[in-house]
Amino acid sequence: MKIGLISDTHKKAGRAIRAIDFLISEGAEYIIHAGDIVQKEILDYLEEKIPYIAVFGNNDYHLYRYIDDYHLVYEPYKFKLDNHTFKLMHYPTKMFPLDTEIVIYGHTHEEDITYNGKNLILNPGEVCARDTGYSNCMMLECFEDKYKVDYYYRKVGEDFWKKIPKEIKK
Repeated sequence: MKIGLISDTHKKAGRAIRAIDFLISEGAEYIIHAGDIVQKEILDYLEEKIPYIAVFGNNDYHLYRYIDDYHLVYEPYKFKLDNHTFKLMHYPTKMFPLDTEIVIYGHTHEEDITYNGKNLILNPGEVCARDTGYSNCMMLECFEDKYKVDYYYRKVGEDFWKKIPKEIKK
């Protein structure tokens, strides 16, 4: 299963939609949003396009009233997807203890692909391009013996997404 990862979309719904569409075009079957959604429009778009889950971030308090209308969760949230265990949060401090196979977080606006021999820890960076001028997202594929993580980035104003592939042996 190909799982698209996004985070920190903030007030940039257009950039979020562009990233979601790109991940879908690359074969994403599911999207995980690691918080700071900010715009309800992004949830509406996810709802009509692809199965997803999204965690509340520190800028999402106004979205709490929609928890029953969308696939929104509080952090840290543990779930199973395609026979793999996940923990999803916005704040990186919520990842401990490292008690799932895959940990996904946001908040820092910096991409992270870390494997400690037991846990794959991922932060897809920022879709909003606030800190760097680049929109970021990731695609995750889990195999029996490895993980494949494709990190994508696109300079604001450009159409082309560049890819940095990474394979991690389990």
